[in-house]
Order: sequence, then C-alpha cells, then structure tokens
Amino acid sequence: MKITGYGLREAIKFHKLRSDEAASSFDSTLKVFSGDTKEAPQAVVERYLAAEAAVARLQTAQAEYNLIVKVTVDGVTTTLSEAIKRIGGLGRAEKMWRSAASPKKDRYSTFEDTRDPTREHAKSTITATEAAALASKVAKTAGRFRAAIATANTVDVDIDLDPALFE
Repeated sequence: MKITGYGLREAIKFHKLRSDEAASSFDSTLKVFSGDTKEAPQAVVERYLAAEAAVARLQTAQAEYNLIVKVTVDGVTTTLSEAIKRIGGLGRAEKMWRSAASPKKDRYSTFEDTRDPTREHAKSTITATEAAALASKVAKTAGRFRAAIATANTVDVDIDLDPALFE
C-alpha cells in the first residue's frame, strides 16, 4: 500500500495510545467485587499485545520508508533516516554556539578566568559576535535539514502493510 511518513507517524501514535490504554487498565481487571462485570485480564493483555505488534510492524515500515526516501541538503543526497539522525547533532551544535555567544554568569560561583597570585586573565578564544554568527550558520543548516525532512515525509512510498493498521 502507498503511505507517507506522516501517515506512518500518526498510525504509530494511535497504536501506542491503544497499548498505553490497555496497559493502564490491566491492574484494575485483576480483582472484582461480586456483581461487577469487568473485562478479563487475558482480553486486556491480548489488546495490549495486538497494539504492540502493530507498533512494531509500523516502526519497521517507518525504518524502511526512511531508508527508501532520499533528501538533498546543500547538494548532498542522503537517506531520510540519516537526515533525521543528523538533526540532533546540529541542534546541539547550535546550542553550544548560542551559549558561547551569551554565557550565563552565576554570581555564586568562582570565575575561572583569573589565576592567583599573578592575576593572569584568561582570554576568550572567540568573540560573542563570532559565536552568534556560527550559531546562526548551524541554525540555517538545521533549518534546511528540517525542511527537507518535512518535504520527504510527504512522499508516497509503496510498502507491504496491512491497511487495517490505519483504521
């Protein structure tokens, strides 16, 4: 069947919700007062396992999808899977440069830029302006990756899946 990355993501969220619901209702099925009617624990576990199996199948299809679909960022073509994995590092690098551009000063800590007894002062290896420019550069690259990922998730790919997983 033809499916998009967004369709897979939404189906996974739906089945995870079903799994969580079954798991959270399990304990209440273990005891019953006379006259009460409750779902059997076995039925709850069956619903849970069915939802978990659906999630596993959909996540496998998602991995397949992410390896099939290609994205091009800055002239380099790669799989959607690799692009998704690179976003985390880009975000962390951007955060590093942003923190270098405007470091937080803690009034209770000792400053590491002075040595006693000579009172030698440490010098910055990069200016705040340079760090801000580098943060902006990394942010723009991350933005191009995010845009490519968003576009790639709209591509229809034919993957062998049971249509019932999307109902």
